[in-house]
Amino acid sequence: MASDKKQVILSADDYGLTPGISEGIRQLLRQQRLTATAAMTVSPFWAEEGRHLLAGAEQIDADIGLHLTLTDHIPLTQMPRLAESGHLPSNGRLIIMALRGQLEDETIRQELAGEIAVQIDAFAAVMGRVPNFIDGHHHCHQLPVIRDLVLEAFAARIAPQGGYLRLCQEPLAAILKRGRAVPRAAVISALGQGFARKVKAAGFKANDSFRGVRDFTAREKTGDLFGRFLSGEGERPLIMCHPGLVDGHLIGLDPLTDLREAELAYLASDAFAALLEEKNVELVRFSGFSGR
Repeated sequence: MASDKKQVILSADDYGLTPGISEGIRQLLRQQRLTATAAMTVSPFWAEEGRHLLAGAEQIDADIGLHLTLTDHIPLTQMPRLAESGHLPSNGRLIIMALRGQLEDETIRQELAGEIAVQIDAFAAVMGRVPNFIDGHHHCHQLPVIRDLVLEAFAARIAPQGGYLRLCQEPLAAILKRGRAVPRAAVISALGQGFARKVKAAGFKANDSFRGVRDFTAREKTGDLFGRFLSGEGERPLIMCHPGLVDGHLIGLDPLTDLREAELAYLASDAFAALLEEKNVELVRFSGFSGR
């Protein structure tokens, strides 16, 4: 019998980035406050943190995906054109390159295709299978050229296993109604329009509503944000989040620190459980969407 509750995927980004982030996410997975998480296989901590996921698999009912990383970090492959300094470009730089058509250079395309394949390989080497889904750090998976290479890899390796993709496009009316981080959400959505069209044309599985964009400032109230994220239209909504524990590895590696702990505390709290009841929401994996 189909559930009368609104069904939502709640997915944590950045698993494996640091031990602290990974432990915080595992806490929420064990508590059944998350139904998905995306792993950064470029991280030197990924292999160990992935094994921790496997060790606790009996306590976890969630999709584990690939958080494709093509910004800031050290790639797993040699990329002398795109990562000539040894580090991948910043998010802003990658967006500019994509919009200017610079990623269409055949050498860069080959570098990107190779890196995408190896990041999937690194996931499979630890987990013994391909990811349940693909999304992107800084939403890089939806940028021109990258999106085509992602779709090729997805079609060949992940779609046959029932996997899905994260779409970050949403109607402007929904962004305005939510009323939080409007400029940021609108830009992310605009950059994702082409990817969304390609995914739908190919008939690939994907969420049909995207939420979770925030400004990451102390002025934001976590409970208010998630109340808004849990509201809205869509049969297959997905909310991204960034919970985690701050550790020494995170300081200097990523600007998002204390707010991760605030998200972790809220999602683990009785207040969040009460919010789910108030909003009549059931957290599900993608396969849990009723009749969809």
